[in-house]
Amino acid sequence: MKRYVISVLLVGLLAPAAAVCGELEEIAEQEQIEREMELRERDMELEHRGTEMDFEQEMQRLELEERRMRIEREMQELELAADRDRSGKEAMPALLLLCAVVHILVAVWVYTDIRKLNRGSGIWIVIALLTGLLGTLVYAVVRMGDARIAQS
Repeated sequence: MKRYVISVLLVGLLAPAAAVCGELEEIAEQEQIEREMELRERDMELEHRGTEMDFEQEMQRLELEERRMRIEREMQELELAADRDRSGKEAMPALLLLCAVVHILVAVWVYTDIRKLNRGSGIWIVIALLTGLLGTLVYAVVRMGDARIAQS
């Protein structure tokens, strides 16, 4: 009976300790589960932030590409405009030279016509040099009028 009482006492003393140990084990398991959940949440958050950073980097790369293309397009437009300006500037001296030659040829024709007909004055040569084809046209009209007067 002594043994029985001692064993009951020991069981009575150890039972709460075992219950406490069981509770401690459950608490430890819950804490372990909570830690694992926190780690998973952190991993998910890190993954989310990583995808956000990748997205932002891709957007920045696209914006830079768009800017580069816009700059290239503007440079091409500027080059085309410069080429047009150069071609216009190259044609200008040739046009001026052509006008000068026409003025001189018209003045020579007026001079030879005046000398051939032995009438008129040197003022028509100056008018032909200064006004070009317009002055020569006026000279031709006056000359035709003089020819009709001389015929009548």
